[in-house]
Amino acid sequence: MPKLSDTMEEGTVLEWKKPDQSQVKKGDVLAEIESDKASFEIEAEADGVLNIVVEKGKPVPVGELIATIGGEKAAAPKKEAPKEAPKEAPKEAPREEPTNKAEGGRPDVPTPTEAPAEKHDGAKPSEPAPRIKASPIAARLAAELGVDLRSLQGSGPEGRIVKEDVLAAAEKGGQAQAPRREAPAQRTGPEVEIEEPTRMQATIARRMVASKTQVPHFYITVEARVDEAMRMRQQLKETVPGAEKVTLTDFLTRAVAIALTRFPELNASWVDGHFERKRSINVGLAVAPASGLGLMVPVVHDCDRKDLVQISIEARQVIERARSGKPAEGDLSGGTFSISNLGMYGVDEFAAIINQPEAAILAVGAAKEAAVVDNGRVVVGRVMRMTLSVDHRVFYGAPAAQFMAEVRRLLENPVALVVPP
Repeated sequence: MPKLSDTMEEGTVLEWKKPDQSQVKKGDVLAEIESDKASFEIEAEADGVLNIVVEKGKPVPVGELIATIGGEKAAAPKKEAPKEAPKEAPKEAPREEPTNKAEGGRPDVPTPTEAPAEKHDGAKPSEPAPRIKASPIAARLAAELGVDLRSLQGSGPEGRIVKEDVLAAAEKGGQAQAPRREAPAQRTGPEVEIEEPTRMQATIARRMVASKTQVPHFYITVEARVDEAMRMRQQLKETVPGAEKVTLTDFLTRAVAIALTRFPELNASWVDGHFERKRSINVGLAVAPASGLGLMVPVVHDCDRKDLVQISIEARQVIERARSGKPAEGDLSGGTFSISNLGMYGVDEFAAIINQPEAAILAVGAAKEAAVVDNGRVVVGRVMRMTLSVDHRVFYGAPAAQFMAEVRRLLENPVALVVPP
């Protein structure tokens, strides 16, 4: 079982794409795996015969064997045969009771008969409803998005409904409908609806509690003018190939990467009582999954070595792969610093919880027009508020303030952000 992200502890085989004992080639998709953050496909690393060890639907710890690829069939460890149910001891035949009172017997007792196949009212037992073939993740997404599985035509093997079918139906909106709930019975107390979390939601809950209770957070908020960055962004879109989709978050990612090269102590973790300085600067971008429920942090690696356009292209790619449920190896792991931008929702300012084992996360609000003082004159400018959450075990107030001042300086003078590294 591969380790897809830093937080992944176990995974579940949703579906084997190749049958047991089949011949496979390097690069063939073998299985779809569900982790705590997404589902993804694993490929064969060599040619040979696939020997499946773990059947689908069973959670398996990271690193445990789920299949082998060898030159001969049945090369994998033998699966245990299902244990037979213990046989019941033969029942003794009922003894015949004497029927003659004079001989000490009892009056005749009618022999019990087997229950009739039909009910007393003559109705036959109802037949079970036909089973809907759907992958576990498709069923869960359907419940979350309000999609009726019975209305879908599956595109998977043997007509199986997969997550892509559910997402397509949800996007159309015609087939998506709110989950039906029966009218609750009248009660004297308050109404409570119990809902079990998804694996992703349970992991987020556990990790956020650990981060908030174990990591001593402190916060620094600054306000930056982004007029020049917005103008340069528009110029790049009009003149530079590949820069058509550059966003303000891409400017921020580049600014953070440059600032981290000047404050490498923040690009670190506190682990078992010591500092771990990271050689690579890998920036995670907090985004919502396609279902809207949960949180994912796709990672753009080596941001200090990439220009603004490269960062923009790679950021879109890792986000799209993560949201589609098919992240590549490394897309969700290795982050050393995170950015969470809620500006597109009109949020002015907020503080984010640190994504362990990182030491900091930058929360970004909306770029809005405001009255600002420019050379003694009050003018209209675009300003954006940013809040840095810091692990006080790793970094301290004064250098954190200097780091934020450097990020603000780079945003307000964005020429440095478009210069190749």
